[in-house]
Amino acid sequence: MNESLTNRQIAFIIFGIVVGYGVLGLPKNVTENAGTGGWFTLLMATAITIIFTYIITYLGYVHKNKTIYEYSNILTGKFIASIFMIIYIIYYFMLFTMIIRMASEAIKLTVLIKTPVWALCLLFLSVVYYAVIKKLEVIARICEIYGLILIIGYITIHLAVLSQGKLINLRPFFVAGDLQAYLNATLVTIFPFLGVEILTIISFNKKKNNKRVFKYTTLMVGFIGILYILIVESCISIMGVDGIVHYKDALFATIRRVDIKSLQFLERIDGIFLTIWIMGMFCTASIEAYGSVFLMSKWFKDIHFNLLAFIVIILAFIVGQIPKTIDDVEKIMDYISYCTLITAGFIPMILFLITKVKKYDKKIR
Repeated sequence: MNESLTNRQIAFIIFGIVVGYGVLGLPKNVTENAGTGGWFTLLMATAITIIFTYIITYLGYVHKNKTIYEYSNILTGKFIASIFMIIYIIYYFMLFTMIIRMASEAIKLTVLIKTPVWALCLLFLSVVYYAVIKKLEVIARICEIYGLILIIGYITIHLAVLSQGKLINLRPFFVAGDLQAYLNATLVTIFPFLGVEILTIISFNKKKNNKRVFKYTTLMVGFIGILYILIVESCISIMGVDGIVHYKDALFATIRRVDIKSLQFLERIDGIFLTIWIMGMFCTASIEAYGSVFLMSKWFKDIHFNLLAFIVIILAFIVGQIPKTIDDVEKIMDYISYCTLITAGFIPMILFLITKVKKYDKKIR
């Protein structure tokens, strides 16, 4: 059965899935590819993501009480719709599996040095499984609560970090001759915006979701873009471009480097940040796992949702242990990040054009 959410819950679902693991490598990825002009690259990536978000929101708004499973069958037929579903299921499955593996690796390297990665993965997957069987509405409520904490936490910490930085490290703000390099970097830096395609599995309700849902979804993506710029600029202001590119976890390295007197009562700012980051990572993994299980449940209707979720979680644990090194995981994540252009851009665009050409939007009205 399709579950509907309020406009605000949908917005926080977007925040929960987007601002997760990707934020950790954000400063390095952006700085490495665009230097001090990274803010411009992020603005471009935000604009592209807003377009994707609008298209997916439009599909959900027009095809009320339906998810991509139902309206892709109507628009393209059963065969092509089945191909689309396979792509989304594999995409969500691989994404949450690899994110949990990478998050476990990061935690092992930073705080739990002697704990095996498989044990951390198992712990994360257990919690994710519990969230998935509680279904989408409960996950959305968690995202609302965690989302507010994450927003306050990120803004407070990075404004404080920025206040300790040097303006000279942020210059030059923009070099006209590097415009082509900035545009090329946009494709690489779009990875931290992974997740807006989750809107395809949320059914919009006539009573809960009026036209204001477009403002909620697009403004949330715009806010995430601004938040990302704040995070990247604060890191550059402390470490400089030459310093950041040497750290995979430049965010942790930056926070550990600063000494903020006004926040000394917190004693370990990096510990506070790690807690916030784990909350974000949990939201991301839970939503993606739910997306995978939800779409599979459309095909395997005879299998109880909870049992299906358990099977998927077990498979995720097995698949998550296959890559031998963190470099192998990162290579897989690179391929998955390119898939977002298909799941968030290409497929929704096809469905959007068919909806327009066949005038389904006018027929439904």
